[in-house]
Amino acid sequence: MKPHRVSSFKKPAEAALFLEKWNQEVEALNGFSYERITISTSFGNTRIWAANTHLTDAKPVVFFPGARTCGLFWDMDNALKPFRENHRFYIVDVNGQPSLSDGMCPNLKSTDYGVWATELLDGLGLKKTTIVGASLGGLICLKLCLESPRRVKKAILMNPAGIQAFSTSVQNLYNNLLPILWPTMGNLNKFLDKAIFCPPRHAVPDLYRSLISEYLLYALTNHKFRGDYPAPLEKEELHRLTTEIYLILGENDPLFPPNETIRLAEEHILTLQGSQIIPSTGHGIETSKEALAILWEIVNKSACFSY
Repeated sequence: MKPHRVSSFKKPAEAALFLEKWNQEVEALNGFSYERITISTSFGNTRIWAANTHLTDAKPVVFFPGARTCGLFWDMDNALKPFRENHRFYIVDVNGQPSLSDGMCPNLKSTDYGVWATELLDGLGLKKTTIVGASLGGLICLKLCLESPRRVKKAILMNPAGIQAFSTSVQNLYNNLLPILWPTMGNLNKFLDKAIFCPPRHAVPDLYRSLISEYLLYALTNHKFRGDYPAPLEKEELHRLTTEIYLILGENDPLFPPNETIRLAEEHILTLQGSQIIPSTGHGIETSKEALAILWEIVNKSACFSY
């Protein structure tokens, strides 16, 4: 398949060393090491972080991260520790994003993301699995559900792109553009406090916060993203979804405000099973222990949802 566009680092060899070291630091803080898997796809190689691959009878779960992040953002402060007990799970570094996967970018306006994600399931030998996505990862989940619905048991979307458009409020645009146009640690931390976290309820310990800031600043100053920015699916596409869909949303997400996501989902996703809003939680919901506890309950069929 011809790549849509190709993202790249200014100094690829240096970036690979930085990213390997960064991921190892996350693992060291967590006291847990992942198995590294590389899968060849139509968009180049994809790095997967795997846990409990030996538990062949365990429930599989596949996690897709958000834009301008990488897979192990899902495991800040040991957030996925409950899944290590008896789940087989896989965390994806998305192609085209600043990660250890190749830079070829799937085309958002086509079936590319669904094709690529299906190839990952093939490479992992997963006939059917639960999928989880945050932000851009939520949109990828929706694309996979459209491309290969029989391969998905349920899709859990956390502050997802793909249902509503990115908010164009003045405050949200300012918070997001500030570190992009002027990538300093000070501006980045303003963005994290205003958009990603919601302290004191939604925050991470200082060592993890430092790692997040270090990664994002490196990505902003050294990575040239060439792909498409998240956009909502057509209403007709949402109508075609046949997979069970669950929503977990942050009350204070300024990028995709939760009430509008719920309104559109209730109107257009016929298989929506329910939604839950987590109080005082920002866009970076994958770092919220409260949200991850609800996620664990949904994966294991013990969550109570209401509209």
